[in-house]
Amino acid sequence: MERWIELNNKVIAGNVVQPQHDSEALQVYFQEKVNPNTVFFHDLKEKIRYLTDHGLWDATLFERYSAEEVRSVFERAYSYKFRFKSFMGASKFYNEYATMTPDRSRWLERYEDRMAITALARSESADEALELVHHLVNQTFTPATPTLMNSGKANTGRLVSCFLLQDCTDNLDSITKTLSFVAELSKGGGGIGVEVSNLRARGESLRGIQNVTKGVLGVAKMLDNMLRYADQAGQRPGAGAIYLNVMHADFLDVLSAKKIASDEDSRLKTLSVGATIPDVFMEKARLGEDIFQFYPHSLWQETGKEFSDIDWTRDYQALADNANIRKKRVSARRVLEDIAVTQGESGYPYLLFEGNANRANPIANVGSIKMSNLCSEILQPTLPSYFHAYGQEAKDRIGLDVSCNLSSLVIEQTMNSGDIGRVVSAAIGLLDNVARSTSVTEVPAVKRANDEMRSIGLGAMGLHSFLAGKELVYGSAEALEFVDVFFAAVHYHARKASMQIARDTGFVFKGFEGSRYQSGKHFAQYLEREFVPHTAEVTALFEGHSLPSRADWQQLVSDIKQHGLAHSFVMAVAPTGSISYVSHASASIMPITERVETRTSNKARTIYPMPHLSPDTEWYYEEAYDMDQRRVLDTVAAAQKHVDQGISCTLFVPSTTSTRALQAYYLYAYRLGIKTLYYTRMRKTNLEECLSCVV
Repeated sequence: MERWIELNNKVIAGNVVQPQHDSEALQVYFQEKVNPNTVFFHDLKEKIRYLTDHGLWDATLFERYSAEEVRSVFERAYSYKFRFKSFMGASKFYNEYATMTPDRSRWLERYEDRMAITALARSESADEALELVHHLVNQTFTPATPTLMNSGKANTGRLVSCFLLQDCTDNLDSITKTLSFVAELSKGGGGIGVEVSNLRARGESLRGIQNVTKGVLGVAKMLDNMLRYADQAGQRPGAGAIYLNVMHADFLDVLSAKKIASDEDSRLKTLSVGATIPDVFMEKARLGEDIFQFYPHSLWQETGKEFSDIDWTRDYQALADNANIRKKRVSARRVLEDIAVTQGESGYPYLLFEGNANRANPIANVGSIKMSNLCSEILQPTLPSYFHAYGQEAKDRIGLDVSCNLSSLVIEQTMNSGDIGRVVSAAIGLLDNVARSTSVTEVPAVKRANDEMRSIGLGAMGLHSFLAGKELVYGSAEALEFVDVFFAAVHYHARKASMQIARDTGFVFKGFEGSRYQSGKHFAQYLEREFVPHTAEVTALFEGHSLPSRADWQQLVSDIKQHGLAHSFVMAVAPTGSISYVSHASASIMPITERVETRTSNKARTIYPMPHLSPDTEWYYEEAYDMDQRRVLDTVAAAQKHVDQGISCTLFVPSTTSTRALQAYYLYAYRLGIKTLYYTRMRKTNLEECLSCVV
């Protein structure tokens, strides 16, 4: 075993945590692994020539800048004397992000090099690159993995790797086209969400022949197999999710496919499942009443409407009373219980509360929100595409799909910067560049949406580690106040940056006219009261920061009405993984699951003690599985008020949690206005823990 691994593993010795061994492991890792195996270059000119000649860095990138401008960006990157704060962060960066020789035996980039190249690639001028490299090296924010990994490289992957497709309309041409799109995206490492509610249920009619259709599960199985087949040349498994409305007659069949005891022929092994849940269903479940699930083809024959176009809360009773529409009666509460049972077994399905998402939808004039993505934080209107047989392509109608363009603020470093506005403005600039640099031509509806809507998603990570470092309890009144004020400020500066880009470039996203942005309704809460701290503890955290006032919001709303916005959406909080370790922050805005994480990769165990973990802060690092999950949901709800898309929200519960308790959490989240719930994670209790509980 390598010496750095041995030292890192000493962080946990018996029941004693000794974080100092992580620093020792980090030092030895560089001395014995990184430094001896990093290619030495005499100067920057030699490094650039080598990496461009070998087809690793994009040579055209250096044609946009003078040699002096490039040098200034690299010099600024190195001037900060960046040092990793954990062994896990360094190993993640050097194993996953840093460019290596083709045989992967030696490194060609250090951290500063990757940040400098990213800054140059994602900027339009040397001044922008200098500003961006400042933030990247100081980690005030970190781009999502595809952007950080691929920026500035030659012949590499996309800058975004998550997509939403609503192409799966109810005809074989659309189904096969969707399978083709999924394969194209998956082979490049894309994670794909597909909305399937328009598909006929099992046993509906086809060409007038009754009871012959295979239903949603048949298409889901094809998607499942396609994701396993198109797996990025074996380097990374395909990943995707389907979203199915709970009002669909096939919902319970599809849900059963994620249960452990499901039949092998019907089990969905790779494909994730999301449930789209309208208000009427939640109301029926609350009251303990029955509800009808509908057959889409029968519904279309009677109403002429696609299943996903139905406003279930408004139209449900009329559809239920219509004897010409085929439907089946089920207990709403029993369906909700079945969801809870399945989540207990597999973590699925994700839940999308359709009513909450659409009540907050700022561009209802474009369309409604019907689905989410693989991590349940992307919430944008989608429009289905309609594809026809070979030779009839002229009849095709291209809808609106979604590409997820993400970056995350590192809360601690953003707060330490003393200027939230400066950080957010730089982050929005990077995301705007990614959107303008992205063109997924093989999926026309994705390309159309990116070109016309230019949606982006700025999130945040490191909430729990920041709070613990400040000796604040996650989910406490003070913590919730911080979240409320912080995300309100981020929202203000994100909108301001988007307005300024629209003003300066003349680009306004299609759909701004007639939106709640143009009318100002989307910003009503900020015109009604100030979002400023009231407690002494939280006031102290924002010392030195200039927080937006109600007058600032009034001016911004006026400017938006005049100049428009460049982006249809600007915020989404993703479940950060690798970039959290690199940035030395707890993941997303979720609570930690372990004070000291243990990860096993290639038979080697890696230990990651949480930032600021010490005898003084340990108490503030309450683990998620030990919390009342209402504190987690309260935290997410406090942020959700200011996040125009969604927040990837995971529930963490012990294995003893009942399905009744899970259902209570669903109802609580729904009442708080939370839009989506991601996985439910259950911690299995081992024998030792059981015995200690008894004792």
